[in-house]
Amino acid sequence: MRRADCDGLWFPEVNFDRACLEAAGLYHANLTQASLVSVNLRHADLTTAILRRARCILADLRGAKLVEADLRDPDFTETDLREANLRKAVAHGAVFQRADLRMADLRGTDLSTANLVEARLTGAVASEHTRWPADFNHTAAGVVDTDDPGPEPSPLLQPPGMTWQAPPLRSTP
Repeated sequence: MRRADCDGLWFPEVNFDRACLEAAGLYHANLTQASLVSVNLRHADLTTAILRRARCILADLRGAKLVEADLRDPDFTETDLREANLRKAVAHGAVFQRADLRMADLRGTDLSTANLVEARLTGAVASEHTRWPADFNHTAAGVVDTDDPGPEPSPLLQPPGMTWQAPPLRSTP
């Protein structure tokens, strides 16, 4: 399903384990309780997608766009989220245990009840609107504070997913 156009589709409780959804368009898709174990979602557009209680263990979400996504209670254990854009996502109860969030955009993201045990955050960017767990020191974890980007552009102004070319990742494999 590489580069598939699945914008707005509902996939509750679907099993996408080990699937290739690289660069897929999943804008506003509903993946509630979906199983996404070892799935390739590299450069996928999951803007405003719903991933409540989804199992994203060992998944590859490098460069994925999860802007304003509903990430309540998903499991991202050992998931690669390098260079992912999680701007303004709601990640209440999300598990990022041993996840790789290096160079991820976390500006305005609500991580106040997220599990960040052993998460790698070096070079990730955050803003004054990013919410962290009470006992978490994001500066010590290597997070860089920067300005908030302001309102998100309308998805109607974005180029169609089928013509969009994914930029090369800065992080090494």
